[in-house]
Amino acid sequence: MGSKLTESERLIESVQALGLPSAGVSTLGRPIPSVGFGAAGPCVLVVGGIHGNEPSSVAAAIELMAWLGTCAPTHSRVHVVPVLNPDGTAANTKDSARGVDLNRNFPARNFSSDHAPGYFPGSHPLCEPESRILADLVDTLSPVGVVALHAPFACINFDGPAEAWARAVAAACAWPVQADIGYPTPGSLGSWLGIDRGLPILTIEFPPGPYEKFCVAAQSALQTAINPERIR
Repeated sequence: MGSKLTESERLIESVQALGLPSAGVSTLGRPIPSVGFGAAGPCVLVVGGIHGNEPSSVAAAIELMAWLGTCAPTHSRVHVVPVLNPDGTAANTKDSARGVDLNRNFPARNFSSDHAPGYFPGSHPLCEPESRILADLVDTLSPVGVVALHAPFACINFDGPAEAWARAVAAACAWPVQADIGYPTPGSLGSWLGIDRGLPILTIEFPPGPYEKFCVAAQSALQTAINPERIR
């Protein structure tokens, strides 16, 4: 008998089975899928699997794509990257295959080589192929807002001019709004896009535990977040 797949391996197989277009490949050569829904209008970019040990972020992105497949927006666009860090996700480790925390590897003004244990930012901003792919997508798509999926703090965090958006999403899922996650985040996606560039960005932090326990709230949050009218 073959060995049973881990949750992380199952998620990677589920994403691969969708046959999505690839925006590029990871350090270990895994495709990084990227797909858009809707044909015209303002774009909201959704990114899951930034940290490989947060499988609920990937599961939520997969479910969102299934919903968008039947309910695609008609006056806006939603672009989804379900798993930015496929190497870490397959191994159930937070960091990239080279041991870099991708959410410390963006070219924010507060990028720092000094780091707490477990938060290695890499040798320089965008040194990792995964973070470069996301940066290129931001430049190509010019989104009006970005939604990053994480766990396990069960809150809606925001950077940049996104407080009203965050409160609308929080009302949809009953998780609190937090302007500060509670610790420094140098080189993070939120620091780079929200603080430095003034682009509204939400970090939807799912609760700990299996995605199935909070999937209804998660999808309510996401379906609210991807409406660009909420950002204005």
